[in-house]
Amino acid sequence: MRFHVFSNKSLLLGLLALLAGQSAIAQSSYPNTSAMGVGHAETTAWYGACMKVAKAAPPAAELPPPSAVAGLQRCEPIDLYYDTKSMSAPKPADWQPVRQCAIVQKNSAVLMMLYQNGLGVVRNPALALKSACSIDAAPAEMEGRVAHLQKLNASGAHGDIDLCDDITSGYMMGVCSGIDARQKQRARTEAGSKLNQTLPAAAQIALQALQQATDKFATARGAKETDMSGTAGSSMAIDTKTSEMELLAHDLRQYEQGQLPKAGKVDAATLDKQLNLLYGKVMKQPPADYPGAVSKEGIRATQRSWLVYRDAWLRYGAVRFPSVPADTWLALLTARRNAQLEELLQP
Repeated sequence: MRFHVFSNKSLLLGLLALLAGQSAIAQSSYPNTSAMGVGHAETTAWYGACMKVAKAAPPAAELPPPSAVAGLQRCEPIDLYYDTKSMSAPKPADWQPVRQCAIVQKNSAVLMMLYQNGLGVVRNPALALKSACSIDAAPAEMEGRVAHLQKLNASGAHGDIDLCDDITSGYMMGVCSGIDARQKQRARTEAGSKLNQTLPAAAQIALQALQQATDKFATARGAKETDMSGTAGSSMAIDTKTSEMELLAHDLRQYEQGQLPKAGKVDAATLDKQLNLLYGKVMKQPPADYPGAVSKEGIRATQRSWLVYRDAWLRYGAVRFPSVPADTWLALLTARRNAQLEELLQP
């Protein structure tokens, strides 16, 4: 599979590049054993199941017309699939460009989901299985996916499947985290746009600054305070950033509904002292005690991003929710950061 490498400078840009390369989830041979790393795949049960559906093919009426092929050379099947799936009530016509894109790009993952789930087409378990057998996958993943499809279609009881249902590798965890992150970002962007339309000019400016500061802090947390040393590193980094961005979206929803933060049991000054103490301990740790590839320089850069993020929240809170004292915002934000620093101190 041709996937682009994530950049610590921008996990999201890396995610988009990675997803754009998913058109390479197509077979170089059938069944696709290019990623197996083991011999004698033909002796496995899944291989036999794949060979039984080797001649399955989409009906001619479902193929893209020749006039449409040129315009589909750069389409992104995975993006189109999940974007369409996120619609409130997609119609069969909405799935047509997804199917045509997947066929032109030879994206077996999307074809598997379309034909198994009956999206814009009549369910076709044989074609779904053939598509699954054409995906570049680790041995356990291929075996699990084929067995999953067989179970779904047993006795004619057709169930739905998703590309991420049967993943086994850290690599595919990153792919699936990326898919999830992109869909959540789309929802946040839509919600942010709606909120922005209701705000006075000063609050709009403050919100934009807060969103930008949150993105930089979240990116830094994902790239610089997450253990990315293992095969699941990219997945963990994406999940960390997504969680931080989702927290902002959650907070904004709550506060706009009138559920504003209240003063806690510990005041901001005490929490700030704890922050300085924790940060000092983290920075004094020997390199070997940092989780994975995390470094002192990365933590320092993330802390600087957090300070900008904290101040952006204070400015937005003052403009949008003037009834909430600055110390209440400061205490809330500092307590959250303290918890993150404590995690870096765990053995």
